[in-house]
Amino acid sequence: MTPTAAAPAAAPAPAAPAPPRADRPRFTLCGDPQAEMAIARDLASIAASTEELLGPRLCGLLLIGGYARGEGGVVERAGELGPFNDYDLVAVLRGRAAGRHERARLRDLGHAWTQRLGVDVDLLPLSEADLPRLPPTLFWLDAALGGVRVVMGPSALAGRLPRLSPRRVSLDECGRLLMNRATGLALSNLEPSAGNEDRIARHGHKAAFACGDVRLLACGRYRPSHVEKLAELERLEDCPAVGADLVAAYRDAVAFRTRPDRWRPPGGDVAAWYARLRALVARWHLDHEAWRTGAPADPRAYAAFRGRLFRDLPDVRPGAAPLAALRAAATGAAPLLPYVGHPRERLARVAVALAYAPDEPASRAAAERLLGVPAGATDAVLRERLRALVQRGG
Repeated sequence: MTPTAAAPAAAPAPAAPAPPRADRPRFTLCGDPQAEMAIARDLASIAASTEELLGPRLCGLLLIGGYARGEGGVVERAGELGPFNDYDLVAVLRGRAAGRHERARLRDLGHAWTQRLGVDVDLLPLSEADLPRLPPTLFWLDAALGGVRVVMGPSALAGRLPRLSPRRVSLDECGRLLMNRATGLALSNLEPSAGNEDRIARHGHKAAFACGDVRLLACGRYRPSHVEKLAELERLEDCPAVGADLVAAYRDAVAFRTRPDRWRPPGGDVAAWYARLRALVARWHLDHEAWRTGAPADPRAYAAFRGRLFRDLPDVRPGAAPLAALRAAATGAAPLLPYVGHPRERLARVAVALAYAPDEPASRAAAERLLGVPAGATDAVLRERLRALVQRGG
């Protein structure tokens, strides 16, 4: 039976993959055979249930991201090694594009597998006709640079994705990546710290990766893998926009990604490590945005910035922004006033305010106004409203 959100326990028994071979590209940085087999088993099982759900509509299933590049992380659970990173999968459909009902079914299937496996499973539906027309985003750039693998279907399917180069990707994508990582930090700040060390470490390292990646994209040195990007940053260490602290943080993030369960901060104090890293990320993020957009390099002033942060992303252009803002207001995801344009413009400001200065009254008040919550709102209320805004502005 195909797993659904209502009955994830009814998922089919895991498929049995062939043992890893020396000539087969691996999924992980560590290359442990047990972990490789666990990930192959997960992907085979997800593919089987996706095929059961969609039937002949399914042309193939593509794996995108870290595991496709062979640099995914693994952790030990109950004495066995298994996945740590998300499974980002593209379900390629024959014929027409996915309708609302089909998208909902795939979303429910992904949620069911998330509950079962303990890692996020995202299933993005695309029609065969969509593949050559995908937009030049960082997500699809990483796929074009080798971050894609065929899990099920014809081996030539991955070759139908557009051939993108870093030069085709707008620097607005840098701002979007930094915004998403700041959102992760903001959500971590709004959650109880006790027992939350793993999530804090994960979001902190992802933010460090983003700060290095945007600099490489901006100077034309972007590379396919984190290991190659680290090598580029090491070459640029003496540049003012990079520096030794960023290189060290990026190197630490690569070590964390390999075996997150074995990573420890200097001195073993996650809270102290996070406080220092968050201050560094704030500077790296805001300095980059000041260069890219002219925005202030201060969290509260950034939240009140009246200029546009995203000029080139198609869905944030002036003609599209008012309609998107009205939709967000209609669903309760964001207030209409103060009007700042597209919900992504609002999310970028809120994320910075709550990621880098969550305890400063002026910064928190700016976030409250942008989220449309009463002054003095609790962390739980801010967290709920921020998550709702992510659905419209992420």
